[in-house]
Amino acid sequence: MAKTIIITLISAAAMLATTVVQADESCYTAGQENGELRFSGVAEGSPFRGKFGEFSVRLCLPGDDLTAADIEVTVQTGSADVGNRDGNQALKDDEFFAVDRFPEARWVSTEIARDGDDYLAEGSLSIKSLESTQSVTLSLQSDGESRVLSGSAEIMRLDWEVGTGEFEDTDFIRDRVDLRFDLQLQPEG
Repeated sequence: MAKTIIITLISAAAMLATTVVQADESCYTAGQENGELRFSGVAEGSPFRGKFGEFSVRLCLPGDDLTAADIEVTVQTGSADVGNRDGNQALKDDEFFAVDRFPEARWVSTEIARDGDDYLAEGSLSIKSLESTQSVTLSLQSDGESRVLSGSAEIMRLDWEVGTGEFEDTDFIRDRVDLRFDLQLQPEG
């Protein structure tokens, strides 16, 4: 009987500790209405720029400790905009994002570490049902209640079969796509 009471007390204490840790955690969100998710690359020797018009970001962290944060990013791939109708349509087709079958790309952080003045986040990126590790450089600026999350990543598009068939030729379209973002985080809820 005493053993059962002790186990019950230990379980209750563990649940209480978990509740306290979660209560100290703050969550924030951002999307296209309070930030930008831009990309750039090179096609036929000329630089191009674009952005995603629909995305959501959720960041939860205790205090301002970004190394303990959990970050999730979901991007509607069909919202990619390179500034011209033909390019936008090509990005939706099977050779690129295949948005009819794979309307979303998703990145979820797995580990975040200090890297000088910034942070290096490792995470799992899923595009077109292919999943692999993707590093992202992050910066978090805080001013009272306001938080700005900025960062960048170098994505090798062919690792996720973005640009297949004739578009696999890296002399035609460079493999590396540079991603940049600046987000004004809003308290969740």
